[in-house]
Amino acid sequence: MQKLIIATFVLRVLGLVLIVLGLSTFGHNLIYNTFPGLEGHSLNPVSYLGIAIYIIGALIYFFVNKKRRADRRREEIEDAEDRAFRSSAKDEAKDDDQDA
Repeated sequence: MQKLIIATFVLRVLGLVLIVLGLSTFGHNLIYNTFPGLEGHSLNPVSYLGIAIYIIGALIYFFVNKKRRADRRREEIEDAEDRAFRSSAKDEAKDDDQDA
């Protein structure tokens, strides 16, 4: 589970980097130097790809985190019930000892 969360952060950072590169002047020069075949073409697809990658990472993180929170909440409820039943059982045992 931890690896999946790290992967979502990597996807989101990669998406932000692509968005910044697609929108900045420095990024245009870097992209054109790295991929000379793109000269004369619009760099909007790079920005759109960055947005798509960021959204994919954010959605995966949302669902994984939602599941983690539900599991944690379920465990807390079970622990609280265990503590409540143990304390009520102790109270009943004390009451039985006092009655005898």
